[in-house]
Amino acid sequence: MHNLEIIIERIKERHQGDVHQLNAIFSPSKRLLIEAPAGYGKTNTMISKIAYMIATRKIPTPKKLLALTFSVNAAYKIKRDVTEQVPHLLGTTKEVSISNKVTVSNYHGFCRGVLKKYGYLLNPNLFNIDTFHSIDDSEEQKTQSIIETIPYEKALLLAQFNQELKKKNKTYIEENISVYCKIVLEYLTPKNYTTHNSILTLTKYLFELHPQVLSFYTKYYSALLVDEFQDTNILSFEILNLLITSETQVVLLGDSLQRIYGFIGAIENILNISSHKFNMETIKLEKNYRFSSNQEMLLLDNIIRENAKKTEKLTTDKECKIHLKIYPDQKTEAWNVARFTKQILEKYPNKKIAILVKQRNKNTNLIIEELDNQNVPYFYALFTDSDPDYILFHNICLEKFIDIISTRDIISKRSYLEHINFVKKSYSPASPNNYDSMILLLEAFWLKVFNEFSSFDNDEKIFYIKDTFEHYGLKQHIGSLNIDTIISTIHGAKGLEWDYIILPDMEQDSFPNYNGMCSSCNYRTDCNFTIDKENETKFLEELSVFYVAVTRAKNQVLFTASKFNYNNIKKNLSCFLKLPGIKYY
Repeated sequence: MHNLEIIIERIKERHQGDVHQLNAIFSPSKRLLIEAPAGYGKTNTMISKIAYMIATRKIPTPKKLLALTFSVNAAYKIKRDVTEQVPHLLGTTKEVSISNKVTVSNYHGFCRGVLKKYGYLLNPNLFNIDTFHSIDDSEEQKTQSIIETIPYEKALLLAQFNQELKKKNKTYIEENISVYCKIVLEYLTPKNYTTHNSILTLTKYLFELHPQVLSFYTKYYSALLVDEFQDTNILSFEILNLLITSETQVVLLGDSLQRIYGFIGAIENILNISSHKFNMETIKLEKNYRFSSNQEMLLLDNIIRENAKKTEKLTTDKECKIHLKIYPDQKTEAWNVARFTKQILEKYPNKKIAILVKQRNKNTNLIIEELDNQNVPYFYALFTDSDPDYILFHNICLEKFIDIISTRDIISKRSYLEHINFVKKSYSPASPNNYDSMILLLEAFWLKVFNEFSSFDNDEKIFYIKDTFEHYGLKQHIGSLNIDTIISTIHGAKGLEWDYIILPDMEQDSFPNYNGMCSSCNYRTDCNFTIDKENETKFLEELSVFYVAVTRAKNQVLFTASKFNYNNIKKNLSCFLKLPGIKYY
């Protein structure tokens, strides 16, 4: 048997006859879109696809495949999986590096690498971009106070650009991106400052001003793979558009029902847009492995997805019974949420539980009080990317890390201890709950650097650590904590799993929340709504959050609700629990 035939057999054995996964892996299509819901084997499919592309010489030497994803942690998990699993499929030893065939990064990491190498064409100081300080350009007053010499109107334009990006205002972004870059290059770059957006805007600006640099990257990366494609925003999509030529092989993986970052700019309907734009073959993964032995959860997954597909007429011939508890008021609901948590831990001491909420509110505070009253240990993870304490912690971590790598190139355990001790002394959050949580996350993160990513070279570790602090990514390491119970926002839980999920507040104005959908709904009297052109977008955005919350569970989801809220106002049961096919008892 030839080597390629052996590799094909290994891949077939790995996927155990899953026709849709194998079709995606062995597809000869130059442009492939793989729709992959949560738990449907996306990562395994992606790893085998990369191995097959290498085996069939779809990535000829000395060219490479560029694999991109949304978050820092997701990129490094892919890199670890590729490094460990692809050599096995190819029949080589794990010591053999495949870095000469595959580059894995998030968008910002890739663009920072471009600027470090060729940014001198815009400003010589960009060669030192690794030691730049990152600032938040969302508020002009803060930007001006940090960069004292920047005129207020320039800081205002930076803030407006950031807001229009979140609004997905493509026209504004296209008309103002060069102005934004010029402000950054004139006022920020000379002082060793950068912004989250400018890493991408400057790369686009560089590619357009110096097409020979872009030509090098489009030829060097003959294949492009993008994971979590549904989270792509306008700037990321612009970078992809520049990198994709008529010769580029393209593989996109995503799930439209997991697009929960619309509020920070993720493009609506990006999978369909790209399918038409790049003339892609679409293959949908069909088998749910996460719930393969749990018929109840499998049905719930299918019902939510069917309702998302048929918004013009919500319907399904399936029926699923869910576990729902309805209480007279939120204090009683909170007491029982804590009680259920305690009972599960006592009955199944090795199981993990997450209490997931849409956002922190008075009822969440009641749940926290009851967890404390009933002596249930938990990890507090109700911070968001915009939480001042959360941002402050990352800024302190980043500043100290930059100081360390400015004087010492090698990342060692001495660096870790020095960093931890400094941050412990320097961090004074407004909310005392945040201190212990942040320190635990930081310690878990450093342990991951030295354990899971020990095979990475020093420069890769520096990139990883800096990217995590710069992009507020510590919450992505919640899953590394050895803690049985966590209370978190749903957005903070994306990409993670627990044995049991408790979803409280399943009532009107809470889930979906008032700002997200309920305030503009015409069906507030009974919450039995009809989808139309006016509410379809908001419905799908909120349903995506609901789907992500449900699919964090490996064993079971328990829903709870209250008849009256904390202001003693009567509330209807959430419209999501009235979707066709969902029955409760």
